[in-house]
Amino acid sequence: MAFLKSCANAVVRRRSFLLVFNLIYFSTIFVAALVASFLFPPPPNLSGSQGVFGGFLYGDPVVTVVLVFLNNLVLSAFIVVTLTGLVFFPLSVVALSVRAVIWGLLVYPLPGWAFLAALPTLVLEGEAYVFAGVAGTALGLSWFKPRWAYREESGLSRWDSLKRAFGEFKRMYFFVVLLLFVGAMVETLAIAYF
Repeated sequence: MAFLKSCANAVVRRRSFLLVFNLIYFSTIFVAALVASFLFPPPPNLSGSQGVFGGFLYGDPVVTVVLVFLNNLVLSAFIVVTLTGLVFFPLSVVALSVRAVIWGLLVYPLPGWAFLAALPTLVLEGEAYVFAGVAGTALGLSWFKPRWAYREESGLSRWDSLKRAFGEFKRMYFFVVLLLFVGAMVETLAIAYF
């Protein structure tokens, strides 16, 4: 219970970042889909479900959930979004924006029923990437400018600031793991039934 409370405190502490990153991520998806709908004609063969989601299920739904979850967690969230922010803090926002443009390009040609089937996955995974981006930004800020990361403790050394940000990182990643796992289950269901 104490761990969950500390996770919630980490979210409250970084709520401004979470709000801004959510606005950037989800509005970029919308804008990318809108622009793509004007620039590119929709592909002609999206009338059946096989053209939208078919052919992806690995046979066993449990294997699919695990593979989707691990790919999204390790590659998409950790390597692409969080580690880039650790290297240089603004890169998390750049990585999030690139992911959002990709999502926008993926969803613009979908028929309404397919978009509704993909929407829960888009929201769950998107929110997980936002949490990963905030964690990466906090890590990057902690070594780059400790004063910016922790204003209330102006005398914090880079190393102490990085250790503190790593504690926040672990708490933020609780939400990343939870959201991506649920997202992988929802995505697998969408693939299997749509």
